[in-house]
Amino acid sequence: MKSQRVVQLQVGIVGCGIAGLTAAIALSRAGHAVDIFERSRFNNETGAAIVIGPNGSRLLSNWGFDVEAAGGLDYCQMRRIKADTIQLDSETKFDNIKEQYGDRWLLLHRADLHTGLKNLVEKLPVPTPNIRLGSAVSDVDPDSGTITLATGAIVAKDLVVIADGSHSQLIVKITGTEEPVVRLPMSMYRFLQPIDKIMARPETAQFYKDQAPGFSTFYKAQVGRPGHLLNTYPCRGGSLIYCALLHPTKDKERELEGWSTPADYQDVVADAQGFHPAVQAICEGATDVRVYNQMYRNPLPTFVKGKAVLVGDAGHLMLPTHGQGASMAMEDAAALEVLFSRLSTAGEVQSRLNIFNDLRLPRVRAGQTMSNKMMGPPDKLIAEVRKYYDGEIPGPTAKTFDPEYNKFWFTYDVFAEATQKLQAQ
Repeated sequence: MKSQRVVQLQVGIVGCGIAGLTAAIALSRAGHAVDIFERSRFNNETGAAIVIGPNGSRLLSNWGFDVEAAGGLDYCQMRRIKADTIQLDSETKFDNIKEQYGDRWLLLHRADLHTGLKNLVEKLPVPTPNIRLGSAVSDVDPDSGTITLATGAIVAKDLVVIADGSHSQLIVKITGTEEPVVRLPMSMYRFLQPIDKIMARPETAQFYKDQAPGFSTFYKAQVGRPGHLLNTYPCRGGSLIYCALLHPTKDKERELEGWSTPADYQDVVADAQGFHPAVQAICEGATDVRVYNQMYRNPLPTFVKGKAVLVGDAGHLMLPTHGQGASMAMEDAAALEVLFSRLSTAGEVQSRLNIFNDLRLPRVRAGQTMSNKMMGPPDKLIAEVRKYYDGEIPGPTAKTFDPEYNKFWFTYDVFAEATQKLQAQ
């Protein structure tokens, strides 16, 4: 029997963040030649940490990501502490995560995750994806598959993956309409503190000594107005504590672009004034403080047009309520790996993208709604989720990291779902 001819696509990926790198890994594994166009030169390390659920870590394991080399830690518990009295309000343990869901629930430094993914890309077999730093993209034509660079150069591709993040200017090319972000009246300072510094002071060490890795969240509610919340957790093998201070947005913070605008340390001190002195001490001496607006985008009507597809934050920007932004981007990539394996002609691109749309839209829209509207009325949340998704969902009394939500996020097998979807065509 004559073997089926397999075509190698020329793929262009716009953006070299987590979504772009995982898409490059996936599509290269599917046998295609990949160019990644990235406007920055990655000269600065982003001072942020990230949570990866088992639905994402299973994919990382499948791709050969070295969690230990990246300093990954297991997310073992969540402790909620009253910020003004330091009284422990609640404590939830996350036991047997790998046994239940097939892989680990991870805490990572974002830069370490990014570096590990970039190392994976650079070790892929020929044709190894080409990362073109300092190559800003100004336009994409989905119908022709062309990418226009800021230099004016035009590159033609069989498939274009738009992975340029939350502030993407290319979404309109896919949906045909502007898809504005929704900004909450809250912003987040974020910074890293060395664990040695924290443990050297008894008042701060008390929160982390002999504690398994996880969230220590200090909150202070205010009647009739937004409160303050300091979320902390370890990363980089436990050598750093990531600190994220949620606070009402100041006038000077409105309409921030990007995730890493420099912030004033004195503003951090001012916003922590209502905290217990021991909690304030966690923030003392913070350096390289960054600030960003809390924002999301409402579910898009489509992720695809012509030869182009939106992935990651460009396709489904959501609040970090469930820590699923990066994992959902990885699911996008894994779906592309399955759907774009063993194409016989480049003419199949649009039909495979349509399958991607059918596969990803229901789950992504439901996930966005759960993350973005979690603080609203439960009945209203469920009604909105049901507009997009008819599978099993958490009930109205479920909390953020309850087993019901963990089941929805963590048990999903994107490889199996994509394979089944493809075979059904």
